[in-house]
This record gives sequence, structure tokens and C-alpha cells, in this order.
Amino acid sequence: MPAGLAVDMDIYYHTWPPSAHLQPFIRELLLLDVTAAPGEVVPAKAMAANTEQCLVFYLHGQVTALHSESGTTTVYAPTVLNGTQSARFDFYSSSRFRMLSVQFQPGVLTKFVRVPLPEFTNARIDAEAVLAADIRRVQEQLLEAPTDTILLERVEAYLWQRIQHLRISFEPFDRALLALATHPQGYSLDQLAHEACLSVSQLERRFVQQLGVGPKLYARISRFSQAHALKQARPELDWLHVALACGYYDYQHLVKDFRQFAHATPPALLLAQAQAPDRLARNRR
Repeated sequence: MPAGLAVDMDIYYHTWPPSAHLQPFIRELLLLDVTAAPGEVVPAKAMAANTEQCLVFYLHGQVTALHSESGTTTVYAPTVLNGTQSARFDFYSSSRFRMLSVQFQPGVLTKFVRVPLPEFTNARIDAEAVLAADIRRVQEQLLEAPTDTILLERVEAYLWQRIQHLRISFEPFDRALLALATHPQGYSLDQLAHEACLSVSQLERRFVQQLGVGPKLYARISRFSQAHALKQARPELDWLHVALACGYYDYQHLVKDFRQFAHATPPALLLAQAQAPDRLARNRR
């Protein structure tokens, strides 16, 4: 392990399901709080491709992202919107860091922001540029929250107010999308289009507009993410078992997706993620 990594840092990591009235729109709320000792370095978070779409509040400190393939770096705004991620990024946070992430159900982000999402792919968009001054006021309210309970109440109040104002509703496409996200290996384009009540070409355009990527790429990223999550949840399983359980033809096809979406082999990605703050927190439970 590199010298100076903060293996004894204070970490608080917790996830909550949203309140019942928000669950059709919000999948999860996630809070991460990290405090490293002076001179210590918070380990990077190796974030492989994924389909999560989130509204993230950086309540203390900042994040710098390194795009593994291009080598470019970006410092994120205090509140960001992120769309589908088709490449790996390594996230570096300051030694005192706190963030709250609102993780939307598949396809809900575009309804929440009322703009198409192609430009959100592999990006963290400044939320204030999209949601105007409202989001700055929410950020200020969250910074002043004296407890986590009040923090969650305030962010949920904002989310519900906006959802009601926009009158967000669901269509056959949304149900088809949720089915694909849950079982990415089990659907053909024709079957998916039929369930969405669209032609194949309409389905592909709708995916790009609402998810930022086409249905085939979305399904591949979803399947890759499921394989990654299965191995993390059940480390005793060998990689061949993981590959077959997630619908891959063999281990080599799984490796191909890992190289594209994580810029690493399967074991190398797990090793790179082992010291990430959220992983350390979960391992200590």
C-alpha cells in the first residue's frame, strides 16, 4: 500500500431507502463522511462504468476525477448531476469530505431535470446550471442540518416538491427500461420495443434521450455492474461462476467487458477498490 494512505481514518457510510411516496422515483439515499488525519491521503475510489443517475451534494471538501483512459482531470462543482457512466473514473477527495447522493430509479433523472441526457454521459454537470438557484438553497439547508435525520428530511422535501410540481409520470417505456435494468441478459431489442410500445428505432432514440446511451450499451453496462456486484457480495464464488450467473458465455467475455468498462481485469478492479472509503466502511461493519 502506498505510504501515507489513511487506513485509520474516520469513515461514516450509510444508505437508506427513501420514504414510500418517493420510492417510484428514488432508489436510494447515500451518505459518506470521511475524516483523515493531517498529512494522510484518502484512498481513491475506482469507479467503473455504471448506469446510476444521481443528484450529488458535496457538503464538505471536493472531488477531483481522473479519466483513466484519457488522463484528464476534473474538479466537480458543489452540487452535480451525473448520468450514465460508460468509462472508468478514479475519484480523489479531500481529507475532510462529506457527500449526500440521491440515486434515481432508472430513467427518472431526465424527467426530474426536463432535459435530454446525452451530454450527461460520463459527466458530472453543475446542478445549479440546470436546476437554477433552488438547488443552491437546498445545499445551504443541508449544510445547516444539525442531524442526519433532518438532512434526509430536507432533501426529501425538496425532491417531493419538485416531483409534484413537474407531475412526473411513467409510460410503457419506463416499465420496459426497469425490466432491462433488472435482467439485462434477458431481452432482445424487438421484445423490449414491443413492451415499450415503440418501434426499434424509436426505442433506440428514446434510450439515448433518456439514458444517454443506446439500449445495447445500457444492457452491457448493467450486466457488467451485476457481475461486479455479485462478486463483491459473494467473494467465495469464482469468476467463471459469476460470468455464467450473469449471462456471459464464458469468463473471457466477462474479461472483455471489464477491460472496456473498468480499464482493468476483474481481480485488478477489486484490488483497486479495496481501499476506497466506502469499501473500508462496509468491511468494518
